Amino acid sequence: MRTFIPLLLTVITFASIAVAQSTKDKIEIGVQTTSLTLVHPEFSFDDTQTGVGARVTYNFNRSIAAEAEINFFPQKVFILNADGSAIQGQFGVKIGKRFEKFGLFGKVRPGFLSVDRVFPIIPFPGSQGGPIPNLTIDRRTFFTVDAGGVLELYPSRRTVVRLEAGDTIIRHPAQFFRSAKFNNNFQFTAGVAFRLGDFPDAGTPSDAQERTKRFEVGAQFTSLLVEPVTPFGSLALSRKHAEPGFGGRFTFNLTDSIAFEAEGNYFTRQQLAFINGGHMYQGQFGGKVGKRFDKWGLFGKARPGFVGFTRVLEFPFGAQTPGPPPILRPENKLYPSLDVGGVVEFYICPRFMARFDVGDTLIHYGELRFPTGTPPFILLPSKTTHNLQISSGIAFRF
Repeated sequence: MRTFIPLLLTVITFASIAVAQSTKDKIEIGVQTTSLTLVHPEFSFDDTQTGVGARVTYNFNRSIAAEAEINFFPQKVFILNADGSAIQGQFGVKIGKRFEKFGLFGKVRPGFLSVDRVFPIIPFPGSQGGPIPNLTIDRRTFFTVDAGGVLELYPSRRTVVRLEAGDTIIRHPAQFFRSAKFNNNFQFTAGVAFRLGDFPDAGTPSDAQERTKRFEVGAQFTSLLVEPVTPFGSLALSRKHAEPGFGGRFTFNLTDSIAFEAEGNYFTRQQLAFINGGHMYQGQFGGKVGKRFDKWGLFGKARPGFVGFTRVLEFPFGAQTPGPPPILRPENKLYPSLDVGGVVEFYICPRFMARFDVGDTLIHYGELRFPTGTPPFILLPSKTTHNLQISSGIAFRF
């Protein structure tokens, strides 16, 4: 955190200097959420970190811009042998084409990933030998390059909704069993920004009836911070972890303020938990209530549903019959869920919109019993967990 504050001040200073030189939409200042899936440099498993950040953009013209971005990840980064949080900084350019209501760009931004409380690994001394380094737990910084694509949506002259997907390449230093290497890591970022400068009034109010359509069909990226249930809470595999996924949504607008929704998500990573494994999937069905303004809307949501797993712990011969040890079987298991939270929508034009969801997905796990006679031993009591979920996407209105 001590490193994060000076970096954030640097970004703000960069923005302040640029503002003094800006005209119209030269400067953009934004906030965002991000999901970084770190792949282990040696083994075939990964870990997803969810973070928040800020961005400053200076537009040289409609096609070329310079950018500075800082992200903070509060979770422990165990895949980098770390017991602390991480800070990411990327500084570079984006180049592309800006149209009236949207823009498409490519980006290349070198930078760093600074991780706190990293456990040291002794490097290979080579033929010349050398002293063993001081084995202290300290902050370590990795060189990174962020390359990918950017989709920008322009609900108004001052507002920018931004979706990014790309490869964050991380350089891992040499260790005793391998040389230095670069690793590819998927990162998805979504946020909103505001343009600084003087803009003339548009002068043409929008038609509210034209803005509100009955139906919406959308696609989204989602990140679910899972609080696992297990009788072995100290195991590393049972720690709280973020799961990336994608899905679709259908909305029926009863009025400007009330709508019914159905949403489904599929989470891409294989689960290695003791009780619930395989792939996760989710379905939520309910309503949203709120207020729709000229170019944006603010809603609350409450949607019951389910969260499922494709492999679950089972006892092959039933609850009362002794037999082989329990195993993870390839059978679906559903748990009741409730998604409550808030929704922010941006109306790009009468047909298209962008949407951001933040909420608590409550999952109720049932009781698990071990077959040891009568009465059976309760291996795990029923439990309801709270799980932060962040989603962002776009939709077509008709």
